[in-house]
Amino acid sequence: MLEFTKPPKLNKPKFPSVSAMVVWKNKMFVLFVFGLVLVYIGNVQYTEYRMRRMQILEKEIMQLKWRYWNIKSDLLYKGMEEQVGKKVLEQEIIIKEQPPHVLIENGTGN
Repeated sequence: MLEFTKPPKLNKPKFPSVSAMVVWKNKMFVLFVFGLVLVYIGNVQYTEYRMRRMQILEKEIMQLKWRYWNIKSDLLYKGMEEQVGKKVLEQEIIIKEQPPHVLIENGTGN
């Protein structure tokens, strides 16, 4: 019967290069740095998103301010006595010069 023996071990280095060995021996540090890079990238993306959202909201606030001022000035203009008088004349409502009379009951009851 033939016996097979193990082939002789070759003295192959465990790592193909010195840089691979350095990376493998410091794998926890490399993973830590990789995690920091991921957190940094995520933070930059989130900050850019918030900045874009803030710019959109600032534009919307400016539009709402203009709308508010337009409505306010329109109400002030339409509320002036001259403008109210014009509207009343168009609807043929009579404006009396005297204020209304107040009726007071002179009785003993409440």
